[in-house]
Amino acid sequence: MEITKESVKVQEALSRVNVDFLDFVKKHPDALKRSGFKLLELNDWLFTLQPWPTFINRETKKNFREAGVKLFDLIKNIPQRVFNNDPHKIGEYFNTPVNAVKIQLEGVNEDHVNYLVGRGDFIISPGGLKCLEYNVTANLGGVQIPIWESLYLNTPIIAEFLKEYQVKIKNENLISLILGHCIGLPLEKCSHDEEEINIGIVMSGMGKDSGPNSSEKYINELYEKIRYPVKGNRAIKGKVFMCDFPYLTVTDGYVFYKGTKLQVLIEMYHGILPPKILESFKSGKVYIVNGPMSSLLSNKLTLALLSDYGNTNCFSDEEKETIDRYIPWTRKVMPGSTTYGNDTIDDLEHFIRSNREKLVIKPSRGLGGEGICVGPKSSREEWEIAVNKAMKEKSWLVQGYVDSSPGLYQSGEEGYELQDMVWGFFIVGSRYAGAWNRVMPKKDNRGVINCHQGATVSIIFEVDE
Repeated sequence: MEITKESVKVQEALSRVNVDFLDFVKKHPDALKRSGFKLLELNDWLFTLQPWPTFINRETKKNFREAGVKLFDLIKNIPQRVFNNDPHKIGEYFNTPVNAVKIQLEGVNEDHVNYLVGRGDFIISPGGLKCLEYNVTANLGGVQIPIWESLYLNTPIIAEFLKEYQVKIKNENLISLILGHCIGLPLEKCSHDEEEINIGIVMSGMGKDSGPNSSEKYINELYEKIRYPVKGNRAIKGKVFMCDFPYLTVTDGYVFYKGTKLQVLIEMYHGILPPKILESFKSGKVYIVNGPMSSLLSNKLTLALLSDYGNTNCFSDEEKETIDRYIPWTRKVMPGSTTYGNDTIDDLEHFIRSNREKLVIKPSRGLGGEGICVGPKSSREEWEIAVNKAMKEKSWLVQGYVDSSPGLYQSGEEGYELQDMVWGFFIVGSRYAGAWNRVMPKKDNRGVINCHQGATVSIIFEVDE
């Protein structure tokens, strides 16, 4: 296909540098060939890097930051704002046993809520940025971004473009931002003689006798750079360990790994903690990112809550505007009446069955795009099966279909084509920490732009424009 003004309008709005890159491609045919980007070939079953990067300017970054941070601040306060932390009301809405909800709320206070990290998944639609879901967990896809960025920058074709067009990259290191955030709260609380903060990244398979690995070495190099002076000119001490729960010990409520006291745990278990670790967290003797609240807040029904409750007194006028701007119409699939815009729907089930072309159905706890049925890209039979399952399981949501504005990206062994885009905005606490972009050919995708479904990752570079 031809590169036309119409085909690049979305990327041009993100940054003029995207248009410069496409001009560069016209002059350098090797940039059309996947073989010209050998450094980007990962030995990874899930992630495939898209040869062409995406560039964003200051205004785009500002818009991404505003959308990601404002929605995250609303989502992480839903249990208190909407349910007053009542486990029975929360359990009823999310179709979750009350005892499970009580565990998810264990140890939660204002400090912990502000300590959470997450990633919101958005699309750029003709109507602006719209949020499809929010993942409130430390085990986020895309945290490898700093490593991938270095692969792009060392790829000869990309390096040549940056030099020829005098493009300067302004990215911050996502992992450094997460580490700096993780030590912020413990640092505020530590006394004069407690100037050591050790972090445990807890993930499956990191055993007691695991030797040094390249990831742990890289993370510790970053950690050494971001540790800053406290109480005078002394820098805090500490290390980052990659470990697993079976090899942590608890003494007097404190958590240790190989005899070293850990002040912070970054858990990669979607909030599932062993009882002794949970007790340490509840007593305030270890800080955990994100901990038991992950499961509750990552439930996709949080968007249904915001959309459905958006006109109640739970939210201020400014917050209602945020909800209306960034969240497409979303409801929990259940019998009864609701609203759709200015209209009243007497029977939600009938409305869903009758409006396949403009709706999407999702399981509230699905991962990797599994179970999502995109009405405009599904048959009537597929839609009916999904609706029946949703009505039976009582924990699904229905969302207004929002089309993705596409961009031009490399495709196949040689060439390019229009591809739909889904953006992930990383938020640590209340700070925007960067983004990634997943793309998939528009002509043959089923409406779910996800790495599990075959999408490729286009690294985002921030430029001073």
